[in-house]
Amino acid sequence: MQNLLQRRKKLNNMENTREIEAGLLRRVQSGDTSAYFTLLAPHRERLYRKALSILGNSDDAEDALQEALLTAFRSIASFRGESSLYTWLYRIVVNKCYDMHRARKDTGTIDEGILIADDRISIEKNLELSEDSSYLIEKINGLEKKYRTILLLRYYDQLSYQEIAGIVKTNAGTVKSRLFKARELLKRSIMMDGKGDYFAERL
Repeated sequence: MQNLLQRRKKLNNMENTREIEAGLLRRVQSGDTSAYFTLLAPHRERLYRKALSILGNSDDAEDALQEALLTAFRSIASFRGESSLYTWLYRIVVNKCYDMHRARKDTGTIDEGILIADDRISIEKNLELSEDSSYLIEKINGLEKKYRTILLLRYYDQLSYQEIAGIVKTNAGTVKSRLFKARELLKRSIMMDGKGDYFAERL
């Protein structure tokens, strides 16, 4: 009974949050610029962390985020809610980071369809990691790109199935199946190193 009440409370809170966000969005699209900052507030920290994971430098991440949010403001009249607001902002921030990355590195192209940092992410730049964590990241980086992407978006960026689906341009069912496959591949790789008993509980 208590679990049921907790689930209902969570659903009510989510519904209230969506209604508040929708109201703020309408105000911004009607020209109320002050509402834009309130609209962004719940998402800004996550977006900054994503920019930092790509660029590896706090100043660059803040610059990219500011430029991306300005771009989003200029384009917000065209936002129709086909994806969540966060997913829409996420795409703009990541693309802006890639633009900055190209300008800084002046090398090649980056696969924008995947929307992750470089081809092989190094989370160690931004987190204090134990030896075990570094080992897991090494194993994740060894996976095929489509599986690595799903794992990172789900567990590092902490996105929902629907948000991930919007980013990789598929449906939530495919996201779930790829995530299951990715975890199985990761477990298999770890088992081959003889570390299955220890890490299996963490996957």
